Amino acid sequence: MAHTERRDAPGLPDFSLLKRLARDQLIFLLEQLPGKKDLFIDADLMSPLDRIANVTILKQHEVDKLYKVELKPVVSSSDQLCFLIRPRIQTVKWISDLVNSDKVAGRFRRYKIIFTPQKFYACETILEEQGVYGGRICDKTLSIIDWMRIKAVFHVICLCM
Repeated sequence: MAHTERRDAPGLPDFSLLKRLARDQLIFLLEQLPGKKDLFIDADLMSPLDRIANVTILKQHEVDKLYKVELKPVVSSSDQLCFLIRPRIQTVKWISDLVNSDKVAGRFRRYKIIFTPQKFYACETILEEQGVYGGRICDKTLSIIDWMRIKAVFHVICLCM
């Protein structure tokens, strides 16, 4: 029996609007750190990031180099570092150590942390305790991207196809 389309079933929804919304939100947050910057991405977020903003788009918004967060010393020569991370205490401690080691070395950089899918109070507390929140970190309100919703949408797309 040949497969025919059901006329009473709706077509696949258009998720391009959600994709564009996530991309625009990321671009807005990246542009809050004007000029060339290096972007450090949590390994778990690389695939969702690639689905909404490829390297070309990131380069257009002055992302110079991309790094995977590996919790080891940073080799970046950029004066601006942006971190796209999940709210994990170990990662936040690593960023705090990086900021403080730059301070001890007399190196001034600007930093931005973008948490996804949410910001935890514990992470904020660690940044405050380490003396980096609101000082060297670019803004006092750490940014949040709700990519879990976007990721769920892509899983639905995959199931529908």
